[in-house]
Amino acid sequence: MKKTIAVLLCLCLLLVGAVPATAAGKQNNAVNTALLCVEDFLFQMTERLRGLFGCREAEQPFPKAKVTAETLLLLDTPRGDAALALGSLQGVLANVSQTQLAFKDGAYRTYLADAPVEIEERTGERAEAAALLKEFADCVNGYVLCDEAGAQAAVSVAGVLRAVVIPESLQDAAKAAGLTCREDARGWTDKTLRRSRYFTKLNRSVAFSQPVSLAPKLVDYAVMAGAYFGFSDSAEEKDCKRLYSFLDDNAVVFGWNAVLGEYGTVAALSACNACLIPADHACNLSVLSGFPSVDQKQTAAAQPEARAGHTVCLFLSDGDNLQWMLTQFTGAAHFGSPLRGEFPMGWGVPASLNDTAPTMAQRLYADAAPNDEFILQISGLGYTFPSRWKDPFALRRMYGALSQKMARADLRIAAVLDDGGFYHRALDVLAAQENVSGVFYLDYDNYAGMDGAARLSHGKPIIGARYKLWYGQPGGSPEEIAAAVNAASKDPADPDAYSLIVAHAWSGLDAEGDFAGYGDTMAAVRRLVDLFDGDVRLASPTEFAALVKETLG
Repeated sequence: MKKTIAVLLCLCLLLVGAVPATAAGKQNNAVNTALLCVEDFLFQMTERLRGLFGCREAEQPFPKAKVTAETLLLLDTPRGDAALALGSLQGVLANVSQTQLAFKDGAYRTYLADAPVEIEERTGERAEAAALLKEFADCVNGYVLCDEAGAQAAVSVAGVLRAVVIPESLQDAAKAAGLTCREDARGWTDKTLRRSRYFTKLNRSVAFSQPVSLAPKLVDYAVMAGAYFGFSDSAEEKDCKRLYSFLDDNAVVFGWNAVLGEYGTVAALSACNACLIPADHACNLSVLSGFPSVDQKQTAAAQPEARAGHTVCLFLSDGDNLQWMLTQFTGAAHFGSPLRGEFPMGWGVPASLNDTAPTMAQRLYADAAPNDEFILQISGLGYTFPSRWKDPFALRRMYGALSQKMARADLRIAAVLDDGGFYHRALDVLAAQENVSGVFYLDYDNYAGMDGAARLSHGKPIIGARYKLWYGQPGGSPEEIAAAVNAASKDPADPDAYSLIVAHAWSGLDAEGDFAGYGDTMAAVRRLVDLFDGDVRLASPTEFAALVKETLG
């Protein structure tokens, strides 16, 4: 019976694989629509077969702690060997104890301010690794011993065993706490881990690409999730694909790969039907994920009103970056700017935020002004190139899950960054989702590479960025963009009278008021707005999408 289902699934995939991946443009819309109908039929048939034969569903891609903390012991962020030990202890406690650990990192004051938890600040000897290991010895199942070479593998093993990671320098402290060595991972390589009995027990829906030098960041979440912790030294895309191949379709990888780089990492994961969540500097995710996820609600979007003049929509980039949401996003240059709320603005947030850090999501939504609108960023459950997915059915499942996440976060617009994928049918699959009312498209090499092109799919607009407010990029300054917008079409029936502008999160005004890298982004956006002529109108993302939809007819 299993062979039968396998053969049928393969036939379906072969049929879809024979369908051309892209349509060249408007002239092929009818063909693209027909192909999507065929793919949809095959997908529905496959899903019925999967249900009939009991195919295993993927786990929740954003793991949540099993226990909600009632008391948090707030500690200075540990360094060195203590960071591995306490990071892994934090992850274990998130699943078994109502008293948990949190570290003073990033915007912790913001996301813990309203958390329903008692906070006890620990300093001195009571905050040291030896004391904490002894205090929580009954909560952990021994320790995994490691040296520098085996530290990454030890994190993966600790998640399976519900154990703490103990570098050699802390072994005496672990023994003094009454802990037993469950595994000696000294000298372990990735190959050792993959050949061990632990590898088959790892979570297949999530993994971590992280060097141990950044501990305790992500160590806690990996241990809590019982997931693979590694990838970080992979310098070849083919090696990454091999390493990623054990993951389920629609898996997410938290972290980064500084060696392979942004493009190489995302391309490799996309080819494995997976997403990246930039999070290598995210702290406390195990604890934060334990708080209940709450359905969010945004301010109702204004009714669109087409009138003479050029219409602009502004939104801030880098919302896919989970670590940024927990660190700099709420700073004075971005969402914490005193300028926020003075004009309509879109703010990208990741699909993972409401599950991994619900207290931060609640704070952001509570602080939002009527002119603020959150949009989904970027591309899917995480950062991915949807046009590079090998399995179109996996992409459909991912977008189905994304639609549900968007509904819970009241996100209506999905921003996609892809590599030449504006006309790819992957965007049509996204547009078909119930909770998506429009798609904003950015091209990898040039956010504004589509020069404002727009098309309809399933009655919803897919809109390419026309300009990018980005220091060092041609035409990217406030003055250059304002001049182009002021000279553009003012006819509301003309698609060229609508401009989507992306504000690069790492560009802004410096202390002297010059446009520069790593300046005050919102100050640069304010300058741009001030340079617009009086007949340039600003619209929220939802309103903008509705106006473009009406224009395209």
